[in-house]
Amino acid sequence: MRTLLVAAGGGGDAVGAMLIRRLLGHDPREQALVSTCAWERLRIDPVPGPRSRGDFVGLRAIAGVRAEVGPTSDTLPAGRSVLPRLAGDIDARLFVHDFAGGAVGLADQLRSLAQALDARSLTVVDVGGDIVARGDESRLLSPLADSLTLAASMQAGLPVRLAILGPGVDGELTAGEVTQILARLRGERIGAVTPSDVEDLSDVLAWHPTEATTVAAAAAMGHRGSVDMRRGLDPVPVTDDSSSVWIMDAPAIEEFPLAASLMQTHSLQAAEQIMRNIAVDELDYERRRAAGQSPLRPPMSLSAIARTSLELGASFITTRRLLEATTADCPQFEAARVDGLGLWSLRAIVNGA
Repeated sequence: MRTLLVAAGGGGDAVGAMLIRRLLGHDPREQALVSTCAWERLRIDPVPGPRSRGDFVGLRAIAGVRAEVGPTSDTLPAGRSVLPRLAGDIDARLFVHDFAGGAVGLADQLRSLAQALDARSLTVVDVGGDIVARGDESRLLSPLADSLTLAASMQAGLPVRLAILGPGVDGELTAGEVTQILARLRGERIGAVTPSDVEDLSDVLAWHPTEATTVAAAAAMGHRGSVDMRRGLDPVPVTDDSSSVWIMDAPAIEEFPLAASLMQTHSLQAAEQIMRNIAVDELDYERRRAAGQSPLRPPMSLSAIARTSLELGASFITTRRLLEATTADCPQFEAARVDGLGLWSLRAIVNGA
């Protein structure tokens, strides 16, 4: 049955969807169909929050609606989206959806898109598994996009399954928290990403800013240790489970309290207010950052941040974390890069400094 892969949280989950398409039973003779929101890091797009379809130029119309991203698509200033480059680098048709109409509006978008593409089901893909959060987890940072996407998918009128790559690799819920919830919800571990899967996406993983999917890919390549990643969270362990894939068939909305709370929303603002009251709103954080009200620590040298991360118990650091922490030039330490991924060996950086 042809399925539309729906990236729960944005471009990193779209890359994750491509990474697990073999395990999802995708026919390699057909192009995958992937729909994602456009929500970039502030370093790439200084406008806080997700972009709408109306913020793009050069989208191809699908059933009369501009939705398909191509290599020549672009976003209106200020800022850019990585989606056009991604569209040119993956063997998939890539579509953008938005949250302007809340869960109800997004459900209409996904339903219409699936019908136009003759997709008979939706597969929601989340890397890390924070989509199963209850809302009271101490490290939960970004539940809004995931929960809105799941709420919309589950009222789009199509069969839905939920796929999770790499429990805990996003640094929010721990791997144990994610797998315990999945086990309670009758989730099934269906396998793990392989080095061959990673190699098929090596060109994308070399430049894409995703942290969570990079960690899952590194685990699939056999790397073990822990990773210093965004906002200076505790280092994230890289284990055998970090490349595992879990599936939930026909999830029930009442099993996902955050998504359930957003089911009847008709705007992003309404969804944001609900999420702010019951969990955490990542848009508030982005607004403070954009306004200069939540500055990160002063920039450090590469060797200094590497030593600090090693003292925290990390073995690796992501490109994003390096860019947050230092203004130094990373390419001079290219030998420290792990398998061409957006991941760097801390010990190699220190030894090469």
